[in-house]
Amino acid sequence: MAYDLQEQEQIDSLKAFWQQWGKLIGGAVLAVTISYLGYKGYAYYQAGQAAKAAVVFADLEQASATADIAKVKASANLLQSDYAGTSFAAEGALLAAKVAFDKNDTATAQTQLSWVVANSKDEALVAVAHLRLAAILLDQKRYDGAIAELTQAHPSSFDALFLDQKGDVYAAKGEQAAARDAYKGALAKLQGESPNRQFIQTKLDALGG
Repeated sequence: MAYDLQEQEQIDSLKAFWQQWGKLIGGAVLAVTISYLGYKGYAYYQAGQAAKAAVVFADLEQASATADIAKVKASANLLQSDYAGTSFAAEGALLAAKVAFDKNDTATAQTQLSWVVANSKDEALVAVAHLRLAAILLDQKRYDGAIAELTQAHPSSFDALFLDQKGDVYAAKGEQAAARDAYKGALAKLQGESPNRQFIQTKLDALGG
């Protein structure tokens, strides 16, 4: 096939372009392709992990319904060891902590709650773990430890709960002024006609002053 001069110049220019940039472009395309396949592969892996974790979590729920603490701990530990990157691991730890606490196994409850604090990326679940740890420490009269849990960072939606529980700790310590301030702060953070408002107000009124 014959080409006119302009076509031949375009062909020569294209050849020169690919000689200069072809390897770089090819490498970039390959890198993008590998990155995309890696992303899709990771997403598939994550979906598979979540599905497997859901099965273990279902076993944990069934064991918790019968308060089988041994099976609860085994399932929770399996979630944490093999499926720590899924939301089921933190949710399972919170459930395991509740069952353990109800069975008066506070050591296990604290271990499970501490795992959530150290490993979960869900700020709400971490906040719940701090609140429950504080409740256990309050029950043990470890007031400073309870206050330490309640001064941890948490979503603003938990402010009233944290302040209310701080009031409980200060009241138990006999620090009435601090307790009143905490309860007043909790009331100020409540939105609308919260069902907790009257309960907190009752505790505040009981302090007098």
